[in-house]
Amino acid sequence: SPIREPSLVLSSKQSPKERALDLLRDPHASIDWDRAYILCASNNFNEGIAALYEQRADVAALLDLYIEHDDVYNIRKLLGDHGEKHPDLYIKALHYFARNPQHGDNRQLLTECLETIEKCNIMSPLRVLQALGGSENSGVTLGMVRGYIMRQIEAKTTRIRDNEKVIESYTKEYQTHHEQMEDLKSKPVVFQSTKCTSCMAPLDLPSVHFLCKHSYHQRCLGDVADSCPKCQVQNQMLEDRRRRQEVTAKRHDLFSEKLQTANDGFDEIAEWFSKSPFTFVKLVDQ
Repeated sequence: SPIREPSLVLSSKQSPKERALDLLRDPHASIDWDRAYILCASNNFNEGIAALYEQRADVAALLDLYIEHDDVYNIRKLLGDHGEKHPDLYIKALHYFARNPQHGDNRQLLTECLETIEKCNIMSPLRVLQALGGSENSGVTLGMVRGYIMRQIEAKTTRIRDNEKVIESYTKEYQTHHEQMEDLKSKPVVFQSTKCTSCMAPLDLPSVHFLCKHSYHQRCLGDVADSCPKCQVQNQMLEDRRRRQEVTAKRHDLFSEKLQTANDGFDEIAEWFSKSPFTFVKLVDQ
């Protein structure tokens, strides 16, 4: 028997609208997208337009369509399915809620959106407030977002306190290291070790003492006598970190890329400056 190409089978029990939707949603169907869109739009076939947008994975246009027709159910579903990967969808949704706060469903959906944004850290609080209040037609009141604002203030306050504790700890550590360095420069170092750090046997001559206060028999060190074997791994890690920091400080393209994708640009800038990006800059006389 002759081989026939597979074709879309449409049930005669389906309505014309249902058959059209099955055809538009079939990934293997060959459809002229522009002509199909014109036909759907001219016949107010919004489900068909949505199916066409779904075929192109155009979630922004799909959200615009749902917003235009106050389709709260599909707005909620679209945000749940694609909101985390496309944060700009939440900006459009927040603008919509700001213009239409009077609907009960919209108020509930606004609360759900704010909770999702907060939980997944999709947008900064400033960006959320700009989206909600950036229009003269905004009808969102302080009471609608009071809970969200209070939670953000509490979270920021807690973070500030934690950062202050870390700063205090780093300051004390820096002062301790600074005093130790000054002592090494200006005061004699007294070595009181009586045992070899390597073999733990009593020290005898010839012996080698390091400024880290570790002492060794010269025979235990062998040919490696320029650095303390016990501290060598940690010192090497610090040196590697310093070199990586020096290389990273010159990668301005990497900083720009991180800044563009960061949820909080100020945090990214502060982290970048904490690595002293200008420490390794060399001034060249012209």
